[in-house]
Amino acid sequence: MVTDVILRTLRRMLPSITALLAKHTGDCIICGNRRGSKQPGQFSALCSPCYRAIPWISRVYCQVCGRPEHCPDCIRRQRSGFVINRSAVRYDATIREWLALYKYRGNEALEPLLGAILHIAYRGLRAQLTRNGPGAASLRFDAMVPVPVSELRLLERGFNQAERLAAHLAAAENLPLWDVLRRVRHSGKQSNKTRGARMRDTRHLFAADVSFMTSRLQQLRERGSAAADPAGCRLLLIDDIYTTGSTANACAEALLIAMKKAAPAMTVEIYCLTVARS
Repeated sequence: MVTDVILRTLRRMLPSITALLAKHTGDCIICGNRRGSKQPGQFSALCSPCYRAIPWISRVYCQVCGRPEHCPDCIRRQRSGFVINRSAVRYDATIREWLALYKYRGNEALEPLLGAILHIAYRGLRAQLTRNGPGAASLRFDAMVPVPVSELRLLERGFNQAERLAAHLAAAENLPLWDVLRRVRHSGKQSNKTRGARMRDTRHLFAADVSFMTSRLQQLRERGSAAADPAGCRLLLIDDIYTTGSTANACAEALLIAMKKAAPAMTVEIYCLTVARS
């Protein structure tokens, strides 16, 4: 029995150990081949073929969810708790494999890579908002909020990927991280469900801590953030994958309900940012 536990633990640790060794030996953290020419910025841990395999979203078709082709979900959605979502890459076979290595096989060495991809989406979102609204100097998010996982999923993985990626981005952009959302029940894997099932299962799935948000808003006011102005507060919801938008919408609605209680006079805008768009 003890031996089985040790073997399972070692199997989960193997991808991280392999990636760590690759990082220091000049091998690609994905395929293990020699990296050769250096890739730009935080993508230097990849070889050229793996870097070129990243399916960047260069142009969006749906201005709400950021999908690079026609989107039937946003057309059918009667109301949305968030303004827009933006993703950095398509959720193709390559990104599916990378996220699976990170989330399910414990390859935490991929975290900086996925964080760098998310950062690209953040820069794109800011650039778009700057073009459509105020100047870059005045455009600022007040906090980042990770989408939570259930306690069962947290026990299985040992971490919440959305929280880790949000922390990576928050540190890079010097923004507060509000771990304020909670799942009120376990809903099972959303990837195995139809659109209708996702919509039903995410209804009232999340709740936000009002007292937590009240205290954080007070901290923002003390630091002179944009949230010191009761006219508005801008939050950025972080997740790894956007599929139908049901999870993002349920989280946004929970945040809006809590913010209404914490600061009734304040207008709140919630934006979503994800690594991949399914």
